Amino acid sequence: MEYLAKKVVDESTGKMIGYVLDVYVDFQKMAASGLFVVDEETEAEYLLMFEDIQKAWDVVLISDFSKLEFVSSRERNLFGKEVLSGDGCSLGTVESLVFEKRKLKFLCTDKAEIASRLVSFVGEDCVFLKGKSKRKNNPRPFELISSEQKVEVLSMEKEKVAPEKINLSYNFFAGKLAAVDVFGYNNEKIIFKNEKITRNIFENAKKHNKLNELFFAIKK
Repeated sequence: MEYLAKKVVDESTGKMIGYVLDVYVDFQKMAASGLFVVDEETEAEYLLMFEDIQKAWDVVLISDFSKLEFVSSRERNLFGKEVLSGDGCSLGTVESLVFEKRKLKFLCTDKAEIASRLVSFVGEDCVFLKGKSKRKNNPRPFELISSEQKVEVLSMEKEKVAPEKINLSYNFFAGKLAAVDVFGYNNEKIIFKNEKITRNIFENAKKHNKLNELFFAIKK
């Protein structure tokens, strides 16, 4: 979604509050209703509803900080949840979402692209689909059978070449500049372009298993 990673600014004071971390999804309507915003300094997370956004282009502008609601957890987050058919067949974990005018159209996992209308229930760690799945000898594509019709879910799995694991110490990274932005698993900011690599950034990249990306992001 176009809002992800954009900075959020309080228009009344000019203060940059943080950046957009994730999308708030209304599971009843299967539509985006707001944004999760994180404060870079405190790492506190807030919910910003779309109706409270003044303008959004290169940055997201709000009228004042009071429009943000503090949240202790992102219960409406779909990223990282495992998608299961009615009979327990795993279709991978959610890696991206496809929206059309804020309406959620597809959940994209590491194995398949799944129409949102097939979702029956969204739980704490898993997304359950309607009906049961049926695999052919070739696991791609998956066939999902709903109560209404048979729906083919095309696999998005591509041949992957595992990059060589980077085992360099912090001393190698210290003080170097990033040539591109690097984000964590749920779009958490690890480092922005032209930012200097510090101990905290190195440890955060390590925690998110992003040392490979951080290595290749170093400005030559």
